[in-house]
Amino acid sequence: MKSGLTTRSTCRATFGFTLAVALSGLLPAGGCARIPNQFREDGPSVTADWLTPTAADIMPRIDPAEQTSRGWEPTVVYVESGAISHEPLYFEDPFVEKSHGRTDETHPRNVYRLGWEDYVAFPYGPARFTLNWLLLPVSAAVTPPWALMESDGRISKQIFWYDHDAERLR
Repeated sequence: MKSGLTTRSTCRATFGFTLAVALSGLLPAGGCARIPNQFREDGPSVTADWLTPTAADIMPRIDPAEQTSRGWEPTVVYVESGAISHEPLYFEDPFVEKSHGRTDETHPRNVYRLGWEDYVAFPYGPARFTLNWLLLPVSAAVTPPWALMESDGRISKQIFWYDHDAERLR
């Protein structure tokens, strides 16, 4: 009987040691050697070279084609209005509407970065959603659900400040 207890405790100790060794071996695999910079875009869209080795080889040897023009007058095409008609948006968020609007002048493709607006928006978003949800009857009385709205992509002045681009169609 005594040898059975010894065997069980030895198995438990061996299993615990094996588990500890296995977990300590997995610890380095869980980490990452690269720490991303949240305030600067450093992905392949910014850092990749747009000229491939094949294009770099061919471009100096071949002249570009000569530009040709047609023998008729160019046609003038006017753009349609980009405004979108929709029903009232009772849960608009001004941080989503305004976006961050920041770019890096040294690298124009570098448009992703976290700023103070993002840190304000983290608590503001859920609080605004809750307030909009609680005041939905008031919003529906001010702008009825059957009212037709229009968004043109430009943020316009509302009651207090520049918040949203949706305006009521007259």
